[in-house]
Amino acid sequence: MRAELPRELLPDDLQRIRASEGWRRDRVEVLETSAGPVVVKGQRPPRSVTPRRMFNWAMQAAGLATLKVPLRDGGPEAQQVEVRRLAELRAAGVRVPTLMHVEPGFFVQEYLTGPDLSRELSRGAGDRLAVWQQGVAAVQAVHSRQECLSQAFARNFIVTPEGIAAIDHEEDPLEVVSLPQAQARDWLFYLHSTLWLLPERRAEMLSVWERVVGAESRLVADFMHRLARRLAPLRHLPSQRKPWGRDIVSAQAAASFLNTWSRS
Repeated sequence: MRAELPRELLPDDLQRIRASEGWRRDRVEVLETSAGPVVVKGQRPPRSVTPRRMFNWAMQAAGLATLKVPLRDGGPEAQQVEVRRLAELRAAGVRVPTLMHVEPGFFVQEYLTGPDLSRELSRGAGDRLAVWQQGVAAVQAVHSRQECLSQAFARNFIVTPEGIAAIDHEEDPLEVVSLPQAQARDWLFYLHSTLWLLPERRAEMLSVWERVVGAESRLVADFMHRLARRLAPLRHLPSQRKPWGRDIVSAQAAASFLNTWSRS
């Protein structure tokens, strides 16, 4: 029988983490410890808020205030945000990595075993619609607890043996938008990062989406309709990845999908 790993990091583990150059160089590093594999996230250097101010001004002017981003970018306060959000989401019952240790300059969290949802959907094997619906259910579970995510892209969902978990909580959208706006943004990010991967299942996904919106609050549904109207012109973008690239086809897929839904 395999011995149960300790749930806390030992002093030797912390000493080795502090001495490692990996998380300093790459910001994120996976290390083996007495408690099993862990993820070490180094504090990102603070950056100018000017680009984010300009982005928010552009989104406001375009009628897309739902997409505004927090001004804070890097530095100790940004690390405090992620640590706080991990604790808040876990307390609310959302599946997120366990926070194991915090120090100025870095923190340590549980390493989650499994592929990210984007990779799982890209494999082309099995029932990918069922996998997509698992991601939908994960977002719904967050919203049912009156919470939102930082960036609900498929790459930030890990398909673990226990279920789908959300990672990367570096931003708190509630610093700049309301909860219904943040939840609408969650859905936009999820659709943007997944729809283009399953073009052959679009009709079935639309049926699922109609039930999803019906279960959300009226305010979230209203914000989704607004996003659909504002993003509608993007449905005319090319729908073929080559030679246009993923960013173009993912925007086209989300805009086309939401336009069809909003006009139905």
